[in-house]
Amino acid sequence: MELDWTTFILEIINFLVLVWILRRFLYRPVMNVVAQRRATIAQNLQEAQTTQEQAAALKTQYENRLADWQQERETARQQLRDEIEAERRKLMKQVETELAEQRHKEEVLAARRDENRLHLARRQALTLSSQFAAKLLTRLAAPALENRLLDVLVEDLDRSDEEQHASLADALNNAQGAVQIISAFSLEDEQGQRLTNALQRISATPVHCDFRQDPALLAGISIHIGSLQLQANLKEELRFFAEALSHE
Repeated sequence: MELDWTTFILEIINFLVLVWILRRFLYRPVMNVVAQRRATIAQNLQEAQTTQEQAAALKTQYENRLADWQQERETARQQLRDEIEAERRKLMKQVETELAEQRHKEEVLAARRDENRLHLARRQALTLSSQFAAKLLTRLAAPALENRLLDVLVEDLDRSDEEQHASLADALNNAQGAVQIISAFSLEDEQGQRLTNALQRISATPVHCDFRQDPALLAGISIHIGSLQLQANLKEELRFFAEALSHE
């Protein structure tokens, strides 16, 4: 079999033409498609990597935010507990203050009630004492007691201080008419003279006395020098004692 070089060359030419055609119209589009596919895959991989990184960043941010939120929640809880504790202490202090004030009021009221009871008991005791003293002194009223009261009155006149002495002297010197000397019992001449002499020792002018009797005095003397009165009798003493009781 002889080699046909013409045919061989044509076959080679046909092969080369086919290779050129395949490369131009098939290989390049396929390679372009493959390149585009690779680029798309690379882009997808890049986007996936970016998405993964973003997801990791979001996860980290969420974890940080969750930790911050837990910290804020714990801080808020602690603040709430502190506020509740402060309010509880405030209320407890207020309650203690109110209780202390209430106890103080009750103590004041109790002390006032005790004081009132004591005052009432004292007034009752003083009233009974006054009644007893009045009855006793009324029973003891006699000329002898009156004579003793006259002695006391004369001693007081003689022992009066400068102010009292000046007041009595002024009343005696300016008196118009006789000095009124009232006694529960009839005075003897000697008793009347003692009173007159005691008054005369005070006055710079002669003293004239007018004596009369008033059983209402019970026992003792009442001297009237103008508007000035000197009392040394049971009636006035009992009245003074009763007035003192009314002011207790």
